[in-house]
Amino acid sequence: MTNTQIEAALTAWKNALGTNAIVNDIDTLRIGAANCIGIQRHIPAILYPKSAQDVAQIVRIAGQYKVPLYPYSTGRNWGYGSSNPTRDDCVLVDLSRMKRIIEFDAEIGLLTIEPGVTQRMLDTYLKQHRLPFMVPVTGAGPDCSLVGNAFERGYGITPYADHFGAVMGLEAVLPNGDTYRSMLSGLGGEMIDKSFKWGMGPYVEGLLSQSNFGIVTQMTIALAPLPERVEAFFFSVKKADELELAVKKIRQVLREVGAVTGSINLMNKHRVLSMSESYPKDRLGPDGLIPESVLKEMMRRNQVMEWTAVGAIYGNKQIVAAARGQIRKILRPVAKRLIFFTPRLVKFMHGTAQTLPIIRNLHLVNVLGTLHKTMQLFAGEPSEIALPLSYWRSGTLPPDGKPMNPAQDGCGLIWYSPLVPMKPNLTREYVNMVTNICVKYRIEPLITLTSLSERCWDSTVPILYDRQNPEEMERAQACYKELLENGRKLGFIPYRLGIQSMNFPEENNAVPEVLKTIKSAIDPNHIIAPGRYGLS
Repeated sequence: MTNTQIEAALTAWKNALGTNAIVNDIDTLRIGAANCIGIQRHIPAILYPKSAQDVAQIVRIAGQYKVPLYPYSTGRNWGYGSSNPTRDDCVLVDLSRMKRIIEFDAEIGLLTIEPGVTQRMLDTYLKQHRLPFMVPVTGAGPDCSLVGNAFERGYGITPYADHFGAVMGLEAVLPNGDTYRSMLSGLGGEMIDKSFKWGMGPYVEGLLSQSNFGIVTQMTIALAPLPERVEAFFFSVKKADELELAVKKIRQVLREVGAVTGSINLMNKHRVLSMSESYPKDRLGPDGLIPESVLKEMMRRNQVMEWTAVGAIYGNKQIVAAARGQIRKILRPVAKRLIFFTPRLVKFMHGTAQTLPIIRNLHLVNVLGTLHKTMQLFAGEPSEIALPLSYWRSGTLPPDGKPMNPAQDGCGLIWYSPLVPMKPNLTREYVNMVTNICVKYRIEPLITLTSLSERCWDSTVPILYDRQNPEEMERAQACYKELLENGRKLGFIPYRLGIQSMNFPEENNAVPEVLKTIKSAIDPNHIIAPGRYGLS
């Protein structure tokens, strides 16, 4: 691709979309390229379509001049590359101005939206219309795209935890500028197409997720109805060598009570403490890590044990009560301090603690504040509860009232997110691997295991570092690479990849030939997001 091609394409896009839809000044491109993983990409321009028709024109012009595009919904996938493309010289397509809530069928809970619709926007819409449904929240924050998260097969902790599993249909612009619609819609069955996930014939929607076969412009998502009662449960595992027993018991809960629970999170002490206290940067040991003595002090102060688990029950009062009793029975051999909370109770406790002069300045208020925000997530309300993690090691928290943006606020974060079989021995092997490699690179080993089913965990390990320190950045990137490679050898493979490691499947000869054939057939000029998941 030459500068002449870029200039010709930019002129054509300006004529088609208007000058306000195109940005290529250095300052805006620099802000758009900000990310937490410490990579740099050369970006010629950013395009801002407002409709599916705009996207189709963008793609046709890109094909005419053979200029590669890299689309994203809002670019807020912190720790995976933000809005940056996999390769240099891709023109970014920012879909955040496409923010229509096209339709909501409250009778059966089907939402049709554009890529720019965020968790916050949906929450506002549901509250304004008094609709009793839950937002499919994530820890990435209220201003992240629902479509982008589902497209990347993200997940949450509410009843419909598998967000791509809740996708019932979509429309997309293909590399030739045509629009993909399913066979059911083509036969006039728009309503049933949105009600039945699998459609008719080959399941194309699955090929469009985590791929570069098209640009999704519209998606229909099933929303979970707001239950009569939401009740979260928390318990601790006192000893490190009880991890295997905890895995067995969590698996049993998911098998016997799983129909009314969302995901269960199991977090090690480092991860819980990162949510509880500031990083003790003035008390580090000679190896650059938090010494065990300091960890124990922090654990005592916050009443944190080796492992902490959290989950929730959803249903009417009778179902929740029955599930609560069964969970108590199953977890009794391993759980210490098993506690059940409702969002209303925690809100009351937090409010009361703030008003009592005798305790309002104590650590208890902060603990209850964190718990309150956590309960908001369980109830399907967007929250920034998980975002401060990005700032724990570096970055400066914005003033109260200003949204957090870890990429622009200088945070250093790389996510390692492998799938792990829910077997006690393999979970232990995985935890040992992560801990040893992180310590080797002087990275605090923050580990969360989230149940995707009773068969499989997804683990999320935030590699936190000081982005202003080149030596720390280098260590963090090396840590990620070693985790990726060692995990592959042991069978722990990420469910998603950051843009810096999209060639990982190709390097290991894991990209199926059929996908290469499909990509070559529908995108011979390599227009849409070249390099994603090893597909040029």
